[in-house]
Amino acid sequence: MNKIELVRAAVEQQLSDIYDLLAMRLLFAPEWVEVTIEKEIRDLFVYPERLETSYRHEWASLATRALYNQGFTDHWRTEQDNLDRYLRFLKQQAIPRCIHNHVGLFQMLGEAIAVQRSDNTLAFPDPRRCALMRMIWPETPD
Repeated sequence: MNKIELVRAAVEQQLSDIYDLLAMRLLFAPEWVEVTIEKEIRDLFVYPERLETSYRHEWASLATRALYNQGFTDHWRTEQDNLDRYLRFLKQQAIPRCIHNHVGLFQMLGEAIAVQRSDNTLAFPDPRRCALMRMIWPETPD
C-alpha cells in the first residue's frame, strides 16, 4: 500500500465517526471558507442529508489531507508506524481537547443528529429545492 492508500484507509476505518470528522475539520480548518462551521452545523436542522453527503465527504477529505501532510514526520519509522502513532495522538489527545474546547458545537451536532434520527420527525422539503427538482424531473401526466 502506498502512502495515500494508507491514509484513506485510516480515515475510513478510524476516523469515520462524524464527531471525529468534525474535530478534524476544526483542527485542520481549510484556509478559505465561505460559510462558518457554526452555520454549517445550524444548517443541518434544515438540510439533515448534508451530514451524510457533502459535509461527511468534505470533512473526510480535510482529514485525509491533514493525515497525509502531518502524519509522517519521523523518517526512520515505517509509514504505517508513523500513521499509527499520529492517529493515536489525535484520538487520545487532540480530538478530545478539540471536543472540550468546542463543546457547544458538538452538542449542536448531537441535537441535529437526534432530530434527524427521530421516528416522529417529518422532513419538509425546502421550496427552492422542490422547484429545482421539478425542473430536473418534471412530473408527467398519467
